[in-house]
Amino acid sequence: MKIALCGPPHSGKSVLRHRLKTELHALAPTLHPFVLTANPDGEGAWFQPAYENDPAAALTLKKTAKQRWTPQHADLYSSWVRNTTAPLVLIDLGGVIDDSNRQICALATHALLLAPSEDGLLPWRAFSTDCSLTPLAELLSDYHATEDLIYTREPFRASVHRLERGELSTPRPAISALAAEILRLLHLRDLHLP
Repeated sequence: MKIALCGPPHSGKSVLRHRLKTELHALAPTLHPFVLTANPDGEGAWFQPAYENDPAAALTLKKTAKQRWTPQHADLYSSWVRNTTAPLVLIDLGGVIDDSNRQICALATHALLLAPSEDGLLPWRAFSTDCSLTPLAELLSDYHATEDLIYTREPFRASVHRLERGELSTPRPAISALAAEILRLLHLRDLHLP
């Protein structure tokens, strides 16, 4: 499964990616979800753990790593999606619907949508349909809420609260349930995970 994390900028995709990866590993310790950061914003898979240890240093390194978007980035990131053989890949897209992100998602399999509102999900639904991605989940990112809410499990729809860097220890039942659903789908695909 190659899951594209789709949604507008500043909706919490990178924090969700880290929390989801951590939860998946906790539920299936021998599974190591592979993370592809498919945008040059400087926030690679290293960023969240670095931020937990030293926020100021992590932000400085992020500024240093940030690059201007070029067509070569889309070629590189799409080659990563094409060539990875890991059983589970999380692709952290940039928050813009464009031909570059379509190119990157050409060989992805699923879409996980995250936005702060229902209206914010609409263009990403169309994007995932255009890219022939199977819908995996739709999440509303409610920064000011105090708890997660699961609305439906099939399709998986939920609200996740306060996706904030450095606040990774609080329980997140929606993210836990989503991780369990991903593992269930992996098992259904007969990937023989433990």
